[in-house]
Amino acid sequence: MRNRSFLGSSNRHKQVLVAAILTLIIVFKSLPSSTSRLNPRTDKSYGEDRPQYLHRSTFRANPDYEYETKLSNALRAIEIERGMRHDENAADTLWQIMLPGVISQRSDDSIQFEKKNSEWRYKLVQTDWAENFILKTLESIPEIARLYKSYPHSVHRGDLLRYLILWYYGGYYADLDVYPARSIRSCPSLRDSIFKDNRINANITLVVGIEIDEPFASPQKMRDWHWARRYGFIQYTMYAPRRFSPLLREVIVRVLSHTKQHLDDSHFWTGGYNEMDTLEITGPGVFTDAILDVLSDTLPTTHRLLQQSVDADAEFLSSPASVQGVTWAPFHGIQEPLCVEGPEAKSGKHLGGLCVLPINAWGNGQRHSGSENFHTQQACINHRFGGTWKPWKQSWQKYLFG
Repeated sequence: MRNRSFLGSSNRHKQVLVAAILTLIIVFKSLPSSTSRLNPRTDKSYGEDRPQYLHRSTFRANPDYEYETKLSNALRAIEIERGMRHDENAADTLWQIMLPGVISQRSDDSIQFEKKNSEWRYKLVQTDWAENFILKTLESIPEIARLYKSYPHSVHRGDLLRYLILWYYGGYYADLDVYPARSIRSCPSLRDSIFKDNRINANITLVVGIEIDEPFASPQKMRDWHWARRYGFIQYTMYAPRRFSPLLREVIVRVLSHTKQHLDDSHFWTGGYNEMDTLEITGPGVFTDAILDVLSDTLPTTHRLLQQSVDADAEFLSSPASVQGVTWAPFHGIQEPLCVEGPEAKSGKHLGGLCVLPINAWGNGQRHSGSENFHTQQACINHRFGGTWKPWKQSWQKYLFG
């Protein structure tokens, strides 16, 4: 009996060992590849023959347009009511957010950011201020507070907060792991587009950078890099020279709508947020889609951005182009700021104006998308890409199981 028990225990140990080895193999195969594999842009397995300039988010397959219209109208009502209150305009404020669960104290980068931009008012948003803003300042839209409270992690609340703050107050937002390579006003791309003649361009309400610009990336490369899509605007740094940007209003609507959709479709065993959920519901995915869709909705069909989108699609199709709006094509490989001013919108539409900076202004220091190192002459900020919210950067258990 003892021998049988011992043998059974031995077999169980072998099974556990085999399971552990298989788990480690899965983890190492799933983790991002080495620099030597990720870096080459000529690797056949990493490049497709045709670029993908258009991404269809699953959250836009069946959107609740009635719900989104109600939210948009409610936000617009706040804009009209508060628009005359100049004391709430904070377009000269540098905002950063520090909520529990992500970072517990300001980094040296954050302190340097404040020092290098001493002419800007500095505001570190923490839990008490954030909840007062959500519950009281925006109390006319209780849906914002309901969905804000529904988020399981600070990263989701921080994403929504940055959009709401810049929409409501205006100003410059930067993550806490962003280092100031230059002061904001000395950034070459911003000098060329926003701060001309020592005056802020009144026809621009939002400035964004480029984080990912790899329209030829293969599915394997996307898996290795943990990308939800082949292109995307930056939202770890943003600048709203004016408050109440129509672009940010649509971003907020989309985030709330996608959050509600996620909650409605979830069960108690599937209600969490994995890495891709976060990117698409509150992060760069929804941010990018909303901006491109606002451009598509507000610009006339003869506008250069729409024409470039149609032409880029037609180049790789034997049949007539199917593109009906602005895609990523006009932003691929830009080397200088690309701006669309508010008055360029068609009659009856409100764009607010957008400037997109080339990748090396805010997205330098990466190993893709034509990004150069932190010391490139175009560099205005350096992002450390800590990504501490990502499950696979916290523990292998969270990477495997969410």
